[in-house]
Amino acid sequence: MNAVKTFIDTNVLIYAFTADEPAKQQTALKYLNNCLPVISTQVVKEFSNVLLKKTNISLQAIQETINEIIDVAEVVNEEIGLVFSAFGIYKQYKFSFYDSLIVATAIKSRCQALLSEDMQDGQIIDKKLKVVNPFKF
Repeated sequence: MNAVKTFIDTNVLIYAFTADEPAKQQTALKYLNNCLPVISTQVVKEFSNVLLKKTNISLQAIQETINEIIDVAEVVNEEIGLVFSAFGIYKQYKFSFYDSLIVATAIKSRCQALLSEDMQDGQIIDKKLKVVNPFKF
């Protein structure tokens, strides 16, 4: 089976790299290990913010974790064109602006799937991108 190019939303990374919910951690890691992961600088910033505010993980450990992630994931830098693409997604699909930016980035990166628990599982966006909630049991 070929690994699918998959955009990873912040919440999936948080579950993967924190131990608060072991079942979700195991599920997130399973998905991450079986795809071609793509993230954006937005995801890196959100991930960092959550770990700094809501965990006791040291700054050094957070930086090391981010280095581990960027060693295996394609990282997409945000550009102004993505903001305008996100506006169209926002208007059409009624996602939050930041979720629309995630979707726009995933589509621009030619991902086939978007792992997120924040959007409707199974939804197909622009006939290109399938939302997958890895925690839907």
